[in-house]
Amino acid sequence: MDPSRPLTCASHVTRIEGMRFVVHRLLIALAVAFAVTLPTSTARAQSSDAVPRASFDSAWASVSRTYWDTAFVTGTWRPVHDSLRRALGDDADEERVRAAIRALIAVPRQSHFVLIPGSAAPLPVVASMTAPGSATTSVERPGPGTLGFDVRTIGDTVLIWRVDADGPAARAGIGPGDAITHLDTLPLDTALARLRRAAPGDPVAAERLLTAFVKARLGGHVGDSLRLTVVERDRRPHTVVLARAPMPGRPTQFGNLPPFVVSATRDSLPIGRRGARRYVAVIGFSAWFPVISPALDSMLFATRGAAGLILDLRGNPGGVVGMLAGVSGHLIDGATSLGVLHGRGATIRFAANPRRVDRNGTRVDVFAGPVAILVDGSSASTTEFFASGMQAIGRARIFGERSAGMALPALMARLPNGDVLMHVIADHEDPKGRRVEGDGVHPDEVVPLRRSDLRAGRDATLEAARAWIERTTTP
Repeated sequence: MDPSRPLTCASHVTRIEGMRFVVHRLLIALAVAFAVTLPTSTARAQSSDAVPRASFDSAWASVSRTYWDTAFVTGTWRPVHDSLRRALGDDADEERVRAAIRALIAVPRQSHFVLIPGSAAPLPVVASMTAPGSATTSVERPGPGTLGFDVRTIGDTVLIWRVDADGPAARAGIGPGDAITHLDTLPLDTALARLRRAAPGDPVAAERLLTAFVKARLGGHVGDSLRLTVVERDRRPHTVVLARAPMPGRPTQFGNLPPFVVSATRDSLPIGRRGARRYVAVIGFSAWFPVISPALDSMLFATRGAAGLILDLRGNPGGVVGMLAGVSGHLIDGATSLGVLHGRGATIRFAANPRRVDRNGTRVDVFAGPVAILVDGSSASTTEFFASGMQAIGRARIFGERSAGMALPALMARLPNGDVLMHVIADHEDPKGRRVEGDGVHPDEVVPLRRSDLRAGRDATLEAARAWIERTTTP
């Protein structure tokens, strides 16, 4: 594992296949996986007459060469590979090969092992795209669009969680706490039943998978429409058709991902008695990508006079791990470790890079006030690295619900048939030696999401963080 190569992330929009869900692909919809962009890992597909079985061999070559636990590869994994390889024979078709690859990468039972069919993970399409050593190509296609809301699942119900004030959903009268029962003609209770069969004995996992699936189906291009059946408060269900509007934020693109949009926001909350008012800065950002680094830095530099800081990372599925040093450097005055990655023959340590000079060249102190971080079941990957590291060193208090538990770095490799394979290359530990993978970040203060709060326009998690900062900073 080469520390000079950028760790980044990848995501995938999932779908239902027949009468079952492919669980790992739904998990990738829930979290943005890490990837290291290597020239050899993104090769274009071979000619259409390539033997499909070559993709199985390529997949095994990738995982066996890079997986961090060599004893597991040779002792447990190789016999499974050999059995699957023999069963394929010499004339397996593409779907049989895909099934064999999925069985192969299911052996470690970890997140960030996923096979994305080429038809579902096309090469990037943007309005103007330049690849190294190639000419610029222009493709006229609408950009990513939004219906103007986000969702969460509580029990058996998919609920509207946040609504953009100027988005299509708000204009249609849809608000937080409203329930969605159908996407087009798909009943979501049927989808949940299938997911429960895919995650037996784990209702929380099924809820999170359903949230991931619905979020994936809500995505699309500007102008595309989606039919929803919505229950507003206690009214009878009604159907509404929403057209996707341009997504606010900064467009970006990385690796094999299609174009997407990231955004950062800043707000403030008053605390203290009248006559002695202070404020708490609230910063949220949708993913860890460098395109928002300048705006995020400006927001964090502007917090130096705040009584406290709340970082709202609910729903943030991860991103470029290299951003950890800069963001944490606004809050930590020293090269403190936030965790380590253990790869094959190498260790990478995440350390803060103190930000003592602002963008104008003026010397400043790092922010020394109390820091609260908000997480939920859709917070994953880089977000989990950051939250667990800040919690472990005692620099932040975590509020909300347990995070996704999907925190492993991975490579993205394009196989000979055009499919994309994501495969784990390292293990992660926070500064206390805790593993987030499979367990998640446990909040210091658990604040469950409740439908009654959504309907009342109340953000209980944000209020709990604000109250803690007020108690902490009151003389």
